[in-house]
Amino acid sequence: MSSPHLRPLRLLAALTLAPLTLTTSLVGPGAAAADRPEHPSGSFALSGPAARTYTVPDDVRLVRTTDLTGDRTASRYQQVVDGASVFGGQVTVVENAAGETTAVIGAHFPGLRPQNAVAQTRTEARGVVEGRIGEWGEWSTRLRLDPRSARLFYEVGSIRAAHRPVRWVDAQTGQVRKAFDAVNEGEGVGVKGGTKQVDTTALAGGGYLLRSVDGRQQVYDAGNGTTNPPGQPMTDADDVWDESQRTFRSPDQRPGVDAHYYSSLVDDFYRDVFGRDSIDDQGMKLVSTVHFGRRVCNAFWNGVQMTYGDGDGRNCLPLSGALDVVAHELTHGVTEYTSNLTYENESGALNEAFSDMMGSTLEFYAAQHGADPTGTPDWRIGEDVVLDTLGFRSMADPQEYGHPDHYSERYTGTDDNGGVHTNSGIPNHAFYLAAEGGSNAGCTGSASGHQHAADCDVTVPAVGLDRAQHVFYDAFTNLPEYANFCDARNATVAFAGPDGPSIGDAWAAVGVHGGCEPGSPPPAPCVGDDAATVPFESPHPYGNNGDCTWTYHHGVPGFAFRFSLLDTEKDYDFVYVRDGSGSVLARYHGDAVKGKKGLTTPCIPTSTGSVQLVTDEAVTAQGFTVDAVEPCTPR
Repeated sequence: MSSPHLRPLRLLAALTLAPLTLTTSLVGPGAAAADRPEHPSGSFALSGPAARTYTVPDDVRLVRTTDLTGDRTASRYQQVVDGASVFGGQVTVVENAAGETTAVIGAHFPGLRPQNAVAQTRTEARGVVEGRIGEWGEWSTRLRLDPRSARLFYEVGSIRAAHRPVRWVDAQTGQVRKAFDAVNEGEGVGVKGGTKQVDTTALAGGGYLLRSVDGRQQVYDAGNGTTNPPGQPMTDADDVWDESQRTFRSPDQRPGVDAHYYSSLVDDFYRDVFGRDSIDDQGMKLVSTVHFGRRVCNAFWNGVQMTYGDGDGRNCLPLSGALDVVAHELTHGVTEYTSNLTYENESGALNEAFSDMMGSTLEFYAAQHGADPTGTPDWRIGEDVVLDTLGFRSMADPQEYGHPDHYSERYTGTDDNGGVHTNSGIPNHAFYLAAEGGSNAGCTGSASGHQHAADCDVTVPAVGLDRAQHVFYDAFTNLPEYANFCDARNATVAFAGPDGPSIGDAWAAVGVHGGCEPGSPPPAPCVGDDAATVPFESPHPYGNNGDCTWTYHHGVPGFAFRFSLLDTEKDYDFVYVRDGSGSVLARYHGDAVKGKKGLTTPCIPTSTGSVQLVTDEAVTAQGFTVDAVEPCTPR
C-alpha cells in the first residue's frame, strides 16, 4: 500500500563509455556460449550453457550469499566503480549443490567511468538536503554512480514517521538531481473478532507487554497521533488483550493483537517456506505501530517498521486486521533488503506486485496450517478490512478494480509514481496464471465487463502455487533495482528450470513476451545547470519527484529573469527564484504566464541568481522557459 497523501494515490549527458546496450536474455538449453558476450551489458538473464560459462566481472563485490530451496545458493554482487556503487549494477549468480551455475540475472555496465569528481563530502551532501527538508529523521548517505549519466552522486535518505524522503545530490556540484519518497506504503481478540493466542512478555512490576518473549516482535500505540513512530509500548494488566473502543481508536487493543499475531505469522512463513531469518535474513526485530492518525485507511513500511491506521469505520477497518495487508507491507521490507526495487514506474509496480504475491500466498499458507480462523484464502488483496469494495486489488481479475490485466493496457501517466499500484495488476495476473493456469481474465470477460482479444490464444499450464511462489520469490528478490516487467519475465523463466515454458506462457498471456526490451536506469525528472546561459529551460513536460536548480551568473548586480513559459501543477509543484545568497525572492505555481506575453521576476540584487523547480510524485505540467534577462535597479 502507499503512504498517506492528501490527494488520491496517485538523462543526463551522454556517456563516454561503451554504448549502454540492453541485451535480451539467453534462456533455455539452446543458448550457446559462443553466441553471447563474456560480460553482457545492461540488463540480462542467463540459464543453461550461457549461465554455466558466465564469469563474474572484476569490478563487482560480493554482497551476500543466500541459501535457496533445492540445495541452491544465490550470490548477489554489486558493481563498484571508484568506490561508488553503481545504480542498478547488481548481478546474482545461482549455483546448484555441485557448484554449477544454473542461472545468472541482473545488470552490469562494462567500461563505466565517472564523468565528474567528488568535491562534496557526505556531511555537505546531507547538509544540502537538510537545508531543504529539515534535520528530522534517521539519516543515511552513500556514494553512488548513475550509469546513464556517468555522474557520481550521494543518495541521501531520511526515515520519518509517514515519509522516507530520498535525494540524489551531485557529488561535484551539490545540486539535487532527483527527489522522491521511498515509503512503500497471551490471548487477545482481533479486528474481525475471534480469539488469537499471542506471545507476550511479563513485566517485572506487573502487567504485560505486547512483545514476544524472544523480543522478535513488538507492538506500539501511536495514540492516534502522527508524530515519529513507534509511540508507546502496548501493555495490558492481565494478559487478556480484549479492550475495545467503538471506532477502534486508541487504546483499543484489537488492532495491536492482529498486528502482533500476523507479523509473527509472516515471520513463520518466510522461515518455513524460504528459510529466511526475518525480513532482512539477519533476525531483524519486527516492530509495528497501530492507531496512527485519525480515520486513516492506510498502512506503510517506512524502512524500519510497520505502521497501521485505524480505518474510518465506513470504508475500511484497521489495516492490521488483514493478513494479506500485513504480509504485503512486511514484504516491502524483504524487497528493500534484497532487490531494492526503485519505487516508480515498472520497477515500482514490480515492488507492489511482489508484496501482493506474497500477501495472497500467505493466506493459503495460513489456511494450510489452520493459523487464521477468521480468514479465507483468495486472490484479492485487503478484502478483510476494505468494506465498500471488498478489497482494492484482484490478482485473478485485475480489471475488477480497474487495473490492467495486459501490458497493452498499462497506465503510462505520472500519477502514483508512474502507476505503481495500478500496473501491478499485470505481474500479479502473471503470477496467478502461473499458479492456477488458464487464460487471461480479459479474454473471457472481467467481472467489470472489460474484455480484450490480445494474447487470448495463450493457455497457461499451471505449475501450482507452491512452485510459483518459489520461482517468483527467487527471481524478484534478485532483480536489479531498476528492473522492468521484461526483466522480471526473463528472471522468472531463468529461475524456473524445466517449468520455464509455463512461466513464459504466464507472462505471454499478460503481453510480456520473449524478446521484450529489458529495463534501463530511469532518467532524471529534470537536470539543473550551475552555469546556465540564457535561454534555459526545464523539460517540457518535466518529471515527477524533481528538485533541480539552474544558476545564472550575470556578472553585475541588478537583473531579473523573464519567463516566456511558467506552468506547474497548481499548489503542488513550484518554481522558486533566488538571489546569490539563496534567499527566495519569488515563488510561482500554476500557469503564471497564462494570458500574458511573459512574466518578469522581482529584481535580483546580486550578480548571481537561480531558478529552482521542485515537483511532487504526481501530475506534471509544461515547466518553464527563461528566454531573457532584463537589467533593473535593486530596491
